[in-house]
Amino acid sequence: MEVRGKPLWTRMAVDSAGSARAPALTPARGLRTGLAVLDLGMVGTDRSRRAVPSAGATHPSECYVLARDDDGATGVYQIDPGRRICQLVGRGPQLDEALCQAALAVPEGGAVIVLATRPWLSMRKYGDRGYLYTQLDTAHLHMNLVLAADSLGARVVLRRRPPGLGALVEEHGECAEIHSALAVTALPGGRGAGAQSPGWSVRDARAARQQAPHRQPHWLERICWESLVTHAESAAAGPRTGAVTLPLTVRRNGTAPLVPQSAFRSRRSATGFAPGTVRTVDVHGTVDRAISVLEAVPTGDAPLHTTLVLRQVDGDVREMAWPDGLGVRRTAGLSGDSVTEAFMGQRHLAEASAVLLLHAPTDSLIDEADGSGLWRVLFRAGALAQLVYLEAARRDLAVTGVGGFDSARWKRLAGLPDTHDVVYAVAMGVETPDVPKLDRLAVAYAQNERS
Repeated sequence: MEVRGKPLWTRMAVDSAGSARAPALTPARGLRTGLAVLDLGMVGTDRSRRAVPSAGATHPSECYVLARDDDGATGVYQIDPGRRICQLVGRGPQLDEALCQAALAVPEGGAVIVLATRPWLSMRKYGDRGYLYTQLDTAHLHMNLVLAADSLGARVVLRRRPPGLGALVEEHGECAEIHSALAVTALPGGRGAGAQSPGWSVRDARAARQQAPHRQPHWLERICWESLVTHAESAAAGPRTGAVTLPLTVRRNGTAPLVPQSAFRSRRSATGFAPGTVRTVDVHGTVDRAISVLEAVPTGDAPLHTTLVLRQVDGDVREMAWPDGLGVRRTAGLSGDSVTEAFMGQRHLAEASAVLLLHAPTDSLIDEADGSGLWRVLFRAGALAQLVYLEAARRDLAVTGVGGFDSARWKRLAGLPDTHDVVYAVAMGVETPDVPKLDRLAVAYAQNERS
């Protein structure tokens, strides 16, 4: 069948309707507070690299900031972190009503930051497994924003999957679901209260959006979303289920930050590992500190288990006081070929010195009672992995999260229970930039797209 003609070009052409430059706004203090937290916890110092990792660099989430303007009215701003654009897309008392349903309120001089997932951004590369990566990636971001606000001296109130905020994604995002929200108090000492927010373009997009025709979701996004919803209806799980509210507060006045600001600026994902050993004390300190901070930041209850596989480390493992509940396996004889096979042919990971396996009972991942089991495990796994990233950066230990792996192989190599499945892995070692990282290529090799 020949493909040609005007209809095809019309579909491919860029529609400029509604793209006129919106009026600029001077952000009030609360919005500047939110943007200061995003600058540290989301955007990062390099615009080409976000502050948090993401499978395939897809970053499958949306970010909204709710803050009061100088007239005291609450507005919702949609955030484009890559281009540092902040657009006012809604304003009025209906936003306060939605926050009330979510058991949240905009603090004086502060803001409420809301994260919503858009699974298709990951699924278009990774298929169904992209939904898992979406949850892990957004948990990375959630944890990083909480810690960033804490390091700036703010107090934070957290909500996981809060009810009442669905209108944000239904009206402005569609094919998305609310992931979490955090209310951040005003920053002490006037930080974030300057006349402008450096580098951010803040504009009023309400009129332009009302004039432009309603933009339908991309057809690929619609297909991905309908696939998720269909499976959710048959398994009582998936999008828009398992809402949990946790009225929990991070940071008490006068306490030191859980993570110093320098850690956010130095975090990076290793491109590969070179042969060599790392100090046992560095691996121990990284994992121990990550687990300790995880217990200080509310992430809810989840049957997540951790097992550390040590291959090439320098130091006596038995002398270390490892965290309670952490399984430690010394496997000096584990070959690089075995690691490569367990990581689905990703040879750049073959020389990893240590691998932290995050695993859970299989029954908890396919729980059909309320559908929240999988989500709770992934939320906690993504949060813990982000803490490993940050602490490893402080110790100059190369690290990368790995989502493409053979769970059955890792269970055998690490001696995990047969009733468990691995949901995430974090590899550590000596970095080398010489081996290509397959996950950055267009083809999703580690997900068996190519054999």
